[in-house]
Amino acid sequence: MIMKAMRSQMKVIMWIVAVAMVVGFGFIITGTGGNLGKSQSKLAQGIVGEVDGQSISLRQYQEIYRQNLQNYRQQSGGEPDEATAKQIENQTWQSLVEEMLLQQAYRKLGIKTFDEEVVSIIRNSPPQELRGNENLMTNGVFDIQKYHAFISHPQSMPWLLDYEIQIKKQLPLQKLRLQLVAGIRVTDQELKEAFIDKFDRVRASYIAIPLGAFYNPNQEISQDRIAGYYQEHRSEYQAPERANLEFVAFAHSPTEKDLQAVKDRIGEIYQEARTPGADFAELAMTYSEDPGTTEKGGDLGFFGRGQMIPEFEKVAFEMAPGKVSPPFQTQFGWHIVKVEEKKTEQGKPMVRARHILLRIKASEETLADLRIKSDIFNDAVKEQGFEKAAAEQGLEIVKTGFFPRGFYVPRLGSMPELVNFAFDESQGSVSPVLDNGQSYVVARILDRQKKGIKPLAEVEQLIRSKILMEMAKAEAQAMAQNLRSQIANPGELEKAAKAANAKLETTGEFSRADFLPNVGNQNEFFAAAFSLAPGTVSGPVATDQAVYIIRVDSHNPINQELFNQEAGKLEQELIQKKQNEAIQNWYQSLQNNANIRDYRVAGM
Repeated sequence: MIMKAMRSQMKVIMWIVAVAMVVGFGFIITGTGGNLGKSQSKLAQGIVGEVDGQSISLRQYQEIYRQNLQNYRQQSGGEPDEATAKQIENQTWQSLVEEMLLQQAYRKLGIKTFDEEVVSIIRNSPPQELRGNENLMTNGVFDIQKYHAFISHPQSMPWLLDYEIQIKKQLPLQKLRLQLVAGIRVTDQELKEAFIDKFDRVRASYIAIPLGAFYNPNQEISQDRIAGYYQEHRSEYQAPERANLEFVAFAHSPTEKDLQAVKDRIGEIYQEARTPGADFAELAMTYSEDPGTTEKGGDLGFFGRGQMIPEFEKVAFEMAPGKVSPPFQTQFGWHIVKVEEKKTEQGKPMVRARHILLRIKASEETLADLRIKSDIFNDAVKEQGFEKAAAEQGLEIVKTGFFPRGFYVPRLGSMPELVNFAFDESQGSVSPVLDNGQSYVVARILDRQKKGIKPLAEVEQLIRSKILMEMAKAEAQAMAQNLRSQIANPGELEKAAKAANAKLETTGEFSRADFLPNVGNQNEFFAAAFSLAPGTVSGPVATDQAVYIIRVDSHNPINQELFNQEAGKLEQELIQKKQNEAIQNWYQSLQNNANIRDYRVAGM
């Protein structure tokens, strides 16, 4: 049990480290693209990119992409939308390019990792997550001797190898950071300016005239005006090469027979779990299909109300510790739950439970039948054409709409094979049967658009909305100007608000760094408020959501005593900020000087 728990925790640790690397450095990577022919040729060779001549293989890219996609599915419980899937693609690309550039930097800077360092860290710096493992404690306190005994045991070798890999990846990164941030200091002037931004505070009253009050979606906008806006802002509507497909999908839906088989199987596991002496954790590791908890023996940890789906929560909170629930169904499949313990934390009930999950999915037999049906349709398309074959077989044809080259297809998810087909084959071509893990798919290329400016018809509604918002802003500013002309002195702000049937809002004290409800942060409102003397009223101040008339009611100036109290803490915050900026700037320079080729997005 201890080894399985350790391996499970190690996976969590390594995922945290991987995320921390990207977040901590704040790297932003953009591909340089290339010509269409070269990109297609490289993709055909199984290469998705190059960094200073070093290739990134399609296989390597897909493997990490699938891992990231699986992580998303586990965390969200569903499939990503188009924008999220694109983000996952870019994160995958960034991590691969980042790793190559870092390895090059380590070599140039002479950064090395020595075995003695790794051994010392393994022996003396166990991961923080393991310090809370009850198997490594004595009287509730982490016991380093137990940890040493654990790492000396032959069965610990797989865990040690994982930890060694983590250290060898993390240690040079730490050494690099130390080199980059050495000598960074904060000047007295920088400290003073930061102190003013954080602690210089004002209190204000204001009238807000929301732009939404003047936004009329039914207002007529002439085609000439829309066309004129389009011509003036053409550069904003650049688009890469895009393809448009129609497809028929044969969903991997379970049959009634499949549903009954899962129900019968969970019943058998339930009977086994009820057997005296049964180890529920071992059963979960053997049978459960929840990838996030299987290696932890189905352990979900402690959770409160509102953290689980209602059906699951109801069962868990109604059971007594030590009891095993009968099987019950949720959107994720069939569950069996065992409550381990209950407690109250800050007055709220908490439950620690384990579960076994069997997902409801199509059987191999069902998938084989679906594959036969999709093959029959594909053959019929060659004889009859796409529309006629679909109509005769009663199948729905779905259109993707235009999408760029990547790995994501709208309404189908990650399908790199289909993307390659869509951009490499001619218009009207029909794909072979492809599988995205949820359906068998047969697709036809309807159209392709070359890289360039999106046609007016495609962006017309967006332009119309922007024009309407500009008109709304102009009306709000005119109203605000009229109101301001009626205010002869600061005390008349309340009277002006009543005359305009508007509410006079007041703020608490706020700094330049704060967020104000109904206002936002770091926008024109803040600039105006901190430029006014107490008791004065601004002219109209426009932001993206409203036009404001502001009166500063008080200004709480900074003082030396407060500065003396906060200077040390603020200095550390500034040093940390400057260190992060130094690392980001260094990496940006490294990236700018590197020859990075992204063949995933041909022609972009």
